[in-house]
Amino acid sequence: MSNWSIDYSSLNKSNTQKIPNPIGFEPLALQRQSKPEKSARQLDSSDKDDMQAAIKMKRAWDVAMGPAKSIPMNAMMIYMSGTSLQIFTVMITAMLFFQPFKAIMSVQQTFNRFESKNNSSDLLLPKLTFVGLHIITILLGVYKVNAMGLLPNTTSDWLSFIQPKVVMEYSA
Repeated sequence: MSNWSIDYSSLNKSNTQKIPNPIGFEPLALQRQSKPEKSARQLDSSDKDDMQAAIKMKRAWDVAMGPAKSIPMNAMMIYMSGTSLQIFTVMITAMLFFQPFKAIMSVQQTFNRFESKNNSSDLLLPKLTFVGLHIITILLGVYKVNAMGLLPNTTSDWLSFIQPKVVMEYSA
């Protein structure tokens, strides 16, 4: 045998008893629990209904927070597209308006799969969050239209509606 190998079969069993257990190791954790615990199959129907409702609410919140993930992406897209009037910029701006409007109009269908007879009123806050985040996306579109100069928000945009001044006298 070489100098660098260890023969574990030759180790003395009495020496292994002197080694302390690692920190955090509990030998009782390896033994079975004496009191019976309920498994998922042994849950009664009310516990199952509560678990189902909790899972549905968690999924509803996941769907409600989905538009928040696209807001930074949309902000980066409107920044990268610039403020000039080109077909790409117009398409991105149109997307910022049409997709949120479509999602807001179908909010009931989106959250319909999470409704049950017990939690129909609990879904109000996720629905409002969903709509609010889509309104933020629409506001990004309004900002983009303003940055492109397509919103009439200065007095020079409304000059055609202003009556010309009536000159009271002329000087020669």
